Amino acid sequence: MKMQQQCLHFSSDLKHDYHMWVHHSGTEIACAKIAIWMNQGGLLWLTSDEPAGKSHLLHALAQECSQLKRIEPGKRLPPIKQVAVWLDTLKDTDLWVLDLHAGKLPKRTALALFHLIERAKESQHALLISWRCPDTDLKPSELASRLRMMEQVKIQAPETDADLRRVLQAIAHQLHWDIPEGLIKVLIQHLPRDLGIQVDALHRLEAASLKERTRLTQAWAKKKLQLLK
Repeated sequence: MKMQQQCLHFSSDLKHDYHMWVHHSGTEIACAKIAIWMNQGGLLWLTSDEPAGKSHLLHALAQECSQLKRIEPGKRLPPIKQVAVWLDTLKDTDLWVLDLHAGKLPKRTALALFHLIERAKESQHALLISWRCPDTDLKPSELASRLRMMEQVKIQAPETDADLRRVLQAIAHQLHWDIPEGLIKVLIQHLPRDLGIQVDALHRLEAASLKERTRLTQAWAKKKLQLLK
């Protein structure tokens, strides 16, 4: 009986930890702005047009700087409770970093974010917000006005094949995966140049190879991605 090839489905709306920060031309301006923010304080909004490794950069910064604390929204906490939890976590910390999932925020989280910005301004704490969202998702209006007053800096996804290859190789190396160069070439050539999709494909191909007990070869990967013409 002929075995049916398993299909892999990819989503561009993914959030990943990129395991090893890779500097490239698209990160230089953002890294410089963050360095200034860490020294001079203020309110900074870190964003991007597509997945670009913002969360991993913040993880790396938190490991290097003891005065930087990274926080995330809790699960279904009312705004006042959420702010209280954040402030308790951030006590005795000079640099506040809030890492948000991409896209529209639940109303309770948006209101908590508004109050956190106000608390940072009142106490003169440095606050960095990492959030990727279109202008249409900047609601309520009070939050939108506060965010637009903040300095905004965009981090760019890898623009060249060489930069994208370095990022994917770094991920594979950190996860102790034996990924052949040819497989990374297949991903770059045949998938959209979206870092979230590329990373998701890498994870799914590795999982599929373990399940099928087969090597990660170019030919096998092409079949998995349904890219053979």
